[in-house]
Amino acid sequence: MKTVATRYALPLRALHWATVAVIAVVYLVAEFRGYLPREGGQRALAMQWHMFLGLFVLLLVLPRIGLRLVQPAPPILPPPARLLRWAALATHLLLYAFLIAQPVLGLITAQSAERAVAIPMTDWALPALVGRDPGLHETAEELHEWLGTAFYFVIGLHAAAALWHHFAVRDNTLRRMV
Repeated sequence: MKTVATRYALPLRALHWATVAVIAVVYLVAEFRGYLPREGGQRALAMQWHMFLGLFVLLLVLPRIGLRLVQPAPPILPPPARLLRWAALATHLLLYAFLIAQPVLGLITAQSAERAVAIPMTDWALPALVGRDPGLHETAEELHEWLGTAFYFVIGLHAAAALWHHFAVRDNTLRRMV
């Protein structure tokens, strides 16, 4: 007799919470870099950290997607209505699309302005995937910023839904990820 898991596998949970933590820092750096002085390189260093950690999100999400494809999700008990399952699927697909698109757009934004994407406090830089292109830079930057703002709401919706499931519905949705 096969037992059904009640929680996601530990690697998936670890990748989920690591992603949450790194995204929080990426957003904090993006929001507060404007308060740093332009002189002395502090703002530039903050931008390097923003870019590096943004790409680190991509490195976290790729194995997460791979694991998620081969490991089934533990069931939600009691099972939600079909409409809620579809809403959850749509939100998760949006989150995964964001976790892939944002780092790629950030990389294109930086490289199309001929800014090196380096590992902070090292001399290591990623090879350029695109060359200088002011039109591409402007488009990628606008989209990157717009998606970053839009995903405050999607991330908030995801967190609010998890809390709603836990406190109002009282199912195991949140407990599956802790």
